[in-house]
Amino acid sequence: MDYVYTVKELPRKGETLLVETFIENPGGKGANQAVAAKRLGAEVTMIGAIGKDIVGNKLKENLEKEGINVKNVKKVDFPSGNAMITVDQNGNNTILVYPGANLHIEKEDIDRCEGIIKDNDFIILQLEISIDTVLQAAKLGKKNNKKVILNPAPAKDLPEEIYQYIDYITPNETELTAMTGIEDIELAARELIKKGAKNVVVTLGEEGCYFLGKEELKVPSFKVEAIDTTAAGDSFNAALAIALGEGKEIEEALKFCNAVGAISTTKRGAQTSLPFITEVKNFYK
Repeated sequence: MDYVYTVKELPRKGETLLVETFIENPGGKGANQAVAAKRLGAEVTMIGAIGKDIVGNKLKENLEKEGINVKNVKKVDFPSGNAMITVDQNGNNTILVYPGANLHIEKEDIDRCEGIIKDNDFIILQLEISIDTVLQAAKLGKKNNKKVILNPAPAKDLPEEIYQYIDYITPNETELTAMTGIEDIELAARELIKKGAKNVVVTLGEEGCYFLGKEELKVPSFKVEAIDTTAAGDSFNAALAIALGEGKEIEEALKFCNAVGAISTTKRGAQTSLPFITEVKNFYK
């Protein structure tokens, strides 16, 4: 669950600010990406964990309302994951994440879901769950010849083994530097390719995105008036799976991702900002 506070400027060390508005929104990177993919036209199954609490019930009900299969969202004896998000008047944000129940989705849960992995085309992973679980999901995805997208957020050290299972890794600039220790985007992306990732997509905010795979591309973003960037990266990742699943060439796919991400920044909140496919088509027009 996201607890969103809007302020004129982001707080500095030791500073106390009065909040202008407060909103409670369903969030979580995995759930955001699931909802975004569903709204863009995919059939989506969510695998994860929530607490046996009111927040967990709200989160699961929201996914059901969106039409997502939640049969493999389990309840555990830990508080549901939550995040405190501060957003300034320019749409910039800071985020504190408490993983809670998210850290209790286990490798064994993924093994039990291998049949579901076989039935789907893309496996989209994030790092708000344990690395061992992410590795097992990526491994089973590759074993079953599925496309694996890893959004390495929040940034963590990854086992070297995982890169061989990744078709698309999608860090932002900060995450890319944290993963490689290299500030130059192109050099850092090449480092991930050397490690075994097949394709690297670096999201660059208002600058669009950079791609390195069999070819190298920089795809510009769309100019919009951003008010909240909270779920822009999540919507981008969902859009990538949609576009690739539809057989789009990579440049056209990334243009679509940029459009979806841009639209999401024009609305407040996480899942509340995620566009439906009709909005994207109208945006293109």
